[in-house]
Amino acid sequence: MTNPDVVVIGGGIVGCSCAYYLARAGVKVHLVEKGSLGAGASKAGMMLVVTWEEPEIHLGLARLSRRLYVELSQELDVDIAFQPAGTIAVVESPLNMAGMGEMIQRLQKWGLTCRLLSSQDIRELEPKLSPDVAGGAFFDEDALVSPLYATLAIAQAARGLGAVVESGAEVTSIELTPDQSQIAAVVTSRGRIPTPSVVIAAGAWSAQIGKLAGIEIPITPRRGTVVVTAPVSEEIIRCKSVMAAGYMDAVRSGSKSGVAVAAALQQTPNGNLLLGTSRQFVGFDPVVDPTVVSSMLNRCARFFPALSGLSAIRTWTGFRPYTPDLLPIISPVEGIDGLHIASGHEGLGITEGPATGKLISQMVTGAEPEIDLQPLSFARFAS
Repeated sequence: MTNPDVVVIGGGIVGCSCAYYLARAGVKVHLVEKGSLGAGASKAGMMLVVTWEEPEIHLGLARLSRRLYVELSQELDVDIAFQPAGTIAVVESPLNMAGMGEMIQRLQKWGLTCRLLSSQDIRELEPKLSPDVAGGAFFDEDALVSPLYATLAIAQAARGLGAVVESGAEVTSIELTPDQSQIAAVVTSRGRIPTPSVVIAAGAWSAQIGKLAGIEIPITPRRGTVVVTAPVSEEIIRCKSVMAAGYMDAVRSGSKSGVAVAAALQQTPNGNLLLGTSRQFVGFDPVVDPTVVSSMLNRCARFFPALSGLSAIRTWTGFRPYTPDLLPIISPVEGIDGLHIASGHEGLGITEGPATGKLISQMVTGAEPEIDLQPLSFARFAS
């Protein structure tokens, strides 16, 4: 494609969703990815589409994405392993049950389907859960999806709509017009692409791409670790997604030193368990830390003692794009006409990817976005 209307930089779930929904809207799109499609956080993440993360703007993005995932699971040529499974959140201490009850009331007020679980309720749902937990909650609208399959299937669908999806093309510069007010071209390791518009959707690498356009994007890589078990024949978890309520505390931990760990368990269609989760600020160091793995496994086994008899077959790390306020940036960039950012989702890229793509397409084409994007404006960091 010569002279596309938009160049999307980044081939993860967010970038591919941007390309897909832009192409569906009739926009000429050229997506460029420095490595392989989905090779970053979209390949490294777990499977959960989580609908109960606060504040309310997250709920809006998540519920829009969930609706889009239902449509995609029916429309795409590849099975993306979408399952409307729901999630159980486990509250460890009776002291925290009141806080969970208050959160449930807030979420229900915002229209989310969820309910509080007593200690008896939660053990009826999960008989192998440790008997001393205080209770928890069930979030009916959560779902599971294969992050990599979804990314590749959405990219394939974008191609089918006429988009150019190019991997192995590293962006080396972004050219502006002489007055620095307008996007002029994107230069990659494979050549120059004239275009009036760019979407930066490079995940944890978005800050580096922003510098090529002369802007500072406050996104930092935040390493996470996942452990995979051998397929499990016995039923250890009934619900395909279980996590400790302390997961949210780990997400909100802003410490630049140390590691935040919480229990999260998901089961794949093949029976493997995915065990997490951790958060560390270590730059782009991909090394699996055995101390972190041990801490994660201990937290998971604290809630499900039967895990101690399983074999782990694989571990990996990935990098979440962290912003200081834990909200994504889905926004134009004031002062540079044609420049947009779709990044900073931290651990919610899989959850909010399709919604972000849809909203970017509406923004670029001048349509009214389905969600008020003011809280996600790049301008909020100007001060």
